[in-house]
Amino acid sequence: MHASKPTRARVTIPIDGKDEHFSPILLRDLCKCPVCIHEFTRQRLYSTTDIPPEIQVRSVTIVDEALIIHWEHDVPGFDAHHYTSISLDTLRGICKTGIAPGPAQVSLPKSALWDASSAGVPDFGYKAYMHDDATLLNVMDRLHSHGLVFITSVPTAEESVSAIAERMGPIKDTFYGKTWDVRTVPKANNVAYTSADLGFHTDLLYFDNPAHIQLLHCMQSSSTGGISVFVDAFKAALDLYAADIDAFNVLASLRVNYHYEHPASHLYHATKPVIDMRPLRVAHTTYDNLPDFLQASESTRKSLKRSAGAELPSLDVGDCLEKINWGVPFLAPLTLNSGSMEQASSSSTSTRECLNKKMDDWHAAAKKFSALLGRPEGLYERLMKPGECVLFNNTRVLHARKAFDSSDVGKARWLRGTYVDKDPFLSKLRVLEYKSEEASRMALSKGCVDEVLA
Repeated sequence: MHASKPTRARVTIPIDGKDEHFSPILLRDLCKCPVCIHEFTRQRLYSTTDIPPEIQVRSVTIVDEALIIHWEHDVPGFDAHHYTSISLDTLRGICKTGIAPGPAQVSLPKSALWDASSAGVPDFGYKAYMHDDATLLNVMDRLHSHGLVFITSVPTAEESVSAIAERMGPIKDTFYGKTWDVRTVPKANNVAYTSADLGFHTDLLYFDNPAHIQLLHCMQSSSTGGISVFVDAFKAALDLYAADIDAFNVLASLRVNYHYEHPASHLYHATKPVIDMRPLRVAHTTYDNLPDFLQASESTRKSLKRSAGAELPSLDVGDCLEKINWGVPFLAPLTLNSGSMEQASSSSTSTRECLNKKMDDWHAAAKKFSALLGRPEGLYERLMKPGECVLFNNTRVLHARKAFDSSDVGKARWLRGTYVDKDPFLSKLRVLEYKSEEASRMALSKGCVDEVLA
């Protein structure tokens, strides 16, 4: 079967009874032949910028649900025998969503907001988690969607928390070490190492990129107090958006400082907003507030659906949230951040008054957010027992601890902790999802064959 004759600007391909038009540069860039993609490393052997702007299609043929293209004015170094093969499913995906399907495009679970009544925090057994990839996938899916799970029957060995973490990815090494202990010590250099109440916080706020997943393995529990408390800060942020959009915008736009200040050994400092959002971009326009972005995004989605049949998902506020940066112990004095809208807008406004206004605005908004975080109906509480390990999304699920009896210093409540970064976590999750989808496809295919042969 032959496709329609290509033009210089676009290549017309009949797909499911409809002519679809593609840039020849886009089609050339999709080539996965062994000359373009290394067989073992799966990395490119040419640069997209090597594709000549005048590249044209010499011939286009559709064979067995695949597009076969021979080129005129191909990338320098490629001879006339080089051709590109692209499955029609790939082109269908581009037409519907603008994304070429592939292993990295597997579906991941959407975020699900929760409170105390809907948290439904699951427990998973240690042995199944360590030895069964299906259980590991269930754990990681739940971490991605809800941000909080527990592993039970964990051996009370100091290396257990490392073993649990390394099932998901390499451990994040920090100045605390690859693993660390949370226990009461004299003259503690971190509030976590005291017996006092520890309010809701994100760990490592003073890093530009805090850890994504935190693990805490209970080695020994306190006889009185020390209850662990968790809250879905994404839900609190969305509730703030619904109740007071101005307060939400303040926390999403004004950057505050976090630090770990021990001049003899460590001086960490980072500046970021409390509510970190994904880039608010539609086409070539960047928006500075969420309502305008959501309106433009929905308008563009509907327009693309009408004009091209593109099936793009609707976005809501939750889809725009990236991280929550919250932690009273690590908050540094507010400053005006250079190069931002926080600077004086005119010579008549003093720097001092700009900082005054920032403090007043941020304080009012932060108080409202803090109140939402502390609502009893939003809290999941648990007195962890030896052999339990909690895993949570450190940049979404804030954690706290109630005070406990410190009379037995060094022997009371004892947790072992570690971290895993976001990139390796998502990589492992995608691999597990891809393998699961492939297994399902193979089982379905086998079932169809068996049915035909029966």
